[in-house]
Amino acid sequence: MQSIIIDAHIHIHECYNLGSFFNSAKANFIEKAKQNNIADFLSVLCLTESHNVNQFAKISSFSKRKEKIGDWEITESKNQNSIILIDKNNFKIILIAGRQIVTKEKLEVLALGLIEDPNDGEKIDKILKYVNEKGSISVIPWGVGKWFGNRKQIVEKLVLQNNTFPLYLGDNGNRPFFWRQPNIFSIALRKGVLNIPGSDPLPFIHEVKKPGSFGFIINDNIDIEKPFDSIYKKITDSKTQFKTFGKLEGVYNFIKNQISMQIVKRNRK
Repeated sequence: MQSIIIDAHIHIHECYNLGSFFNSAKANFIEKAKQNNIADFLSVLCLTESHNVNQFAKISSFSKRKEKIGDWEITESKNQNSIILIDKNNFKIILIAGRQIVTKEKLEVLALGLIEDPNDGEKIDKILKYVNEKGSISVIPWGVGKWFGNRKQIVEKLVLQNNTFPLYLGDNGNRPFFWRQPNIFSIALRKGVLNIPGSDPLPFIHEVKKPGSFGFIINDNIDIEKPFDSIYKKITDSKTQFKTFGKLEGVYNFIKNQISMQIVKRNRK
């Protein structure tokens, strides 16, 4: 049986070299496969793009022009929201479109598989309903300072209520090793709300090495011609937590990245 190794929180920032980005993803996926004794696997990166960012369309255009990204050929699948990258050694990476939507409550919703680009700022209930109606996967990701106070209560309420749509939480590769996983993940699992984690690369050149370093594993085959349809079904049908992988952030990188992010946010104002 084949395994599917998935990083479910991916940004491709303008400062990244695309060839280096996918080469890094390949190296990380191979390393994680070895660590988990997996011989036969497919690799998946789920984009979670911010409003008005569309790297998925940019990368898709290489296929239409029959151009490569470094050593990578780009081919389309039968799913509009999924493309396949293949290098000279026939290593495959499935790239799935998706969005990171900022809610009125200043939480985030990752919409895996969503091609449309909705505006930020709506209430979280409305955004979750929209993502579900579009046939995408809703993930509320952990973030530094995001799950405290009133926002923590909102996440807990969403987890504990009987939702009429699939809902997931997402651990994050930027969480430092000394910051234990919040209790809400354990509470959520008891309610059948699974953890769908990802690496969440930040907008700094050194973060180009991060894709594929944090995520989860589905031990099953998928239809590579319709990869998102297959992955959607595997995730939404599952009642048990998938095996997760990845090393949490070290102290130095965590502090450096958080200071840098504050500078970036101030410069955007």
